[in-house]
Amino acid sequence: MSDEQKPVAQPNAEAEKDVQNVLAELKGDSSEAAAAPAAEEKKQTTDEAAEEARIVEAAAKLGEQSAKAEEAKQESKKQDEQRSNNNQGGRSGRPNYRNNVKFDPSNQEVTSDPVQIRKQVEFYFSDSNLPMDKFLLSKVGGSSNRPVSLELLHSFKRMRRFQPFSAIVEAIKSSEMVELTDNDTCVRRKTPLPETVTANHDPTVVRTFEDKSMNRSIYAKGFGEEGPTTQLEIEEFFAPHGPVNAIRLRRAYDKTFKGSVFVEFESEEKQQAFLALDPKPKWKDQDLLIKSKKDYCDEKVREIEAGRVKPNGGRGRGGHRGGRGRGGNRGGRGDNKRGDWRDRRGGANQKNGASDKKEEPKEERREVQKDARGVPVVQSTTEESSGQKRSREEDGANGDHPAKKVDAKQE
Repeated sequence: MSDEQKPVAQPNAEAEKDVQNVLAELKGDSSEAAAAPAAEEKKQTTDEAAEEARIVEAAAKLGEQSAKAEEAKQESKKQDEQRSNNNQGGRSGRPNYRNNVKFDPSNQEVTSDPVQIRKQVEFYFSDSNLPMDKFLLSKVGGSSNRPVSLELLHSFKRMRRFQPFSAIVEAIKSSEMVELTDNDTCVRRKTPLPETVTANHDPTVVRTFEDKSMNRSIYAKGFGEEGPTTQLEIEEFFAPHGPVNAIRLRRAYDKTFKGSVFVEFESEEKQQAFLALDPKPKWKDQDLLIKSKKDYCDEKVREIEAGRVKPNGGRGRGGHRGGRGRGGNRGGRGDNKRGDWRDRRGGANQKNGASDKKEEPKEERREVQKDARGVPVVQSTTEESSGQKRSREEDGANGDHPAKKVDAKQE
């Protein structure tokens, strides 16, 4: 190699090195540029997986909560059915007759009207309801006059339409019958019930209150079958002839509506005025059978004494329930056995030449049983055919709570 060629070779080597360095730099930049989207894509994939895992976890929790809620709902339903069975004697497999009560107050409009609120609350604590209301009487404690929580009262079906809750508090403040206690969270009567009234439902005490209301009460029949609004419609029917203290739908042993009602007016004068109406008011263009409650009860007593109506034998003696005691129907024992004994004894006396007149059994006077409300308790045709009896005449209930009676004052 000549001396002229050497300077040329050195620059070429350096240039080639520079080119290689540039290419290396370009390649590095290209790798970094390619790696950036890959990293971003990997990060996005990771985030999506985390979000999916979070959604799956949340769904699992919701499913678990839903399952627990359904389990609690079924348990509550089971307890309600058990309480209903207990209220009806606790017999296993016995039908829930309370389902035959069709009244549904939930169709009433929501209101904050203080007049309607006061009427409803005052009815609950009135002499026309409280002594007969087993549930509320136990809360009040009879003559102890314990305050009742407004929240409990507001849970009654007839009270739920009164909104807001503060409207109930304000309405009660101007009541002349009840008063607020415990920082306006409870309510009680201003005048306690008589000392004879205890926390336990006593038919004798109830009878005392019913006797006082007998002369201002009437009986009316012909209202047909019950629907969800029948109670409200009947209240509207009697409203122009009031004021009335209570309207009670009469029910058979299975809680079905009998098509008749007892109406307690505010005074005997109002009752007499209604009975004197001519022409009599009609129910949906249909005639009604209307009479005083006293006349109705007296007629039932006469029918029982004449043998035209069978009295309810109740439990034990002469009743279909609990037939193991005297007067039960198991094994042909009871009243039929006593009748057979008289026949056999009469036949034996005739065979021995004894006088028929001497041994003729005396006619027994039928015992007339009355319920706590003073109404003769009879055995209906339906009950005879089904082999069941009711222990007393049952009144309409609004489903507020066990033994809750329906208010006629609610307009």
